[in-house]
Amino acid sequence: MTEAEKLATVKVLLEDGGALPSDTKIETYLALAKQEILEWIYHLVGGIPEDVTDVPTRYEPTQVYAVVAGFTQAGAEGTRDHSENGIKSAFVYSDMLDYIHNNVLPIVRVGAVVTS
Repeated sequence: MTEAEKLATVKVLLEDGGALPSDTKIETYLALAKQEILEWIYHLVGGIPEDVTDVPTRYEPTQVYAVVAGFTQAGAEGTRDHSENGIKSAFVYSDMLDYIHNNVLPIVRVGAVVTS
C-alpha cells in the first residue's frame, strides 16, 4: 500500500459527514504509527535494522487502523476533547499506541548469548 493509499483509506474510514482532519495531520500520524510499529517489532532484538524502512505488508492495515483508533476513540470514556453537534474530536495518541501494541507481534530470538 502506498502512502497515498493509506491516507485515502484513513479518510474513508473517518468519514462521518463531519469535517475530516487535514491530510498533513493524518500523514503525520501515519508516520508516527509506522515508526511505533517498527520500534515495537524490533525492540526485543536490538532495534530496527538499517535496511528496514517501511512497515511490513502484513501490518499496513494495523498502521491505518491505529490512526483511525486514535481519532475515533477520542471522546469516548477518558475524554480528551470532544464536541457533539459540531463534530469536533481530538486525536488520542495513547489509543494509537495501545492498538499497535495489542496487534503487532515483536520479533524475539532464542539462542545462546554471544559475548565479546
